[in-house]
Amino acid sequence: MRILEEYREETVINKSRFIACVKCTRTEEEARDYIEQIRKEYPDASHVCTAYMLGENNMIQRSSDNKEPSGTAGIPMLESIRKSGMSDVCACVVRYFGGVKLGAGGLIRAYSGAVADALAHAKKSEEILLDEWKITYPYDLSGTVENWLRRNTDIQDIAYDEQVTCTILTDRKDIEDTIRDLSKGTVTPVYEKTVHTEREIQTEE
Repeated sequence: MRILEEYREETVINKSRFIACVKCTRTEEEARDYIEQIRKEYPDASHVCTAYMLGENNMIQRSSDNKEPSGTAGIPMLESIRKSGMSDVCACVVRYFGGVKLGAGGLIRAYSGAVADALAHAKKSEEILLDEWKITYPYDLSGTVENWLRRNTDIQDIAYDEQVTCTILTDRKDIEDTIRDLSKGTVTPVYEKTVHTEREIQTEE
């Protein structure tokens, strides 16, 4: 499970503003670039604390307290990423100090909570496997075969030559039987390959 698109969320705790920014980054270079982007966007911030977990089984883990007391920001942020079960996450928490000290425990709760809330509310995606098929049929079957494909599969390409050729992606296991039934046995889908793709995880409001 990954973040589908960058998400930001702000909270105020004892007059300090905490702005959590989270994004999917696949490499350390992407993570460092994102951190640099956030620091440039908030040049007057008191702190920009960061954490990221990347790679297979989240083997790459880095964090920074950015002048907050040691262990009160980066590590708690990493722990929130770990608990979320998400992969390839870079999190930055921008703090504008409001004049009231939070203490070590308060800082840990603030930074970990900011990341946890942002990850909970961000749009997410999951990796799935889809089969790619090519389906070639005469024009007189467009009303049945093509209409069914549009409703039930993800059409990647349609070529109109002497016949129509549709390239589709689907996870349906009945594609061959269904197309044969729709075409009365005259059309047989041709399997091409299995591809990795991502789709948004729908959450209940």
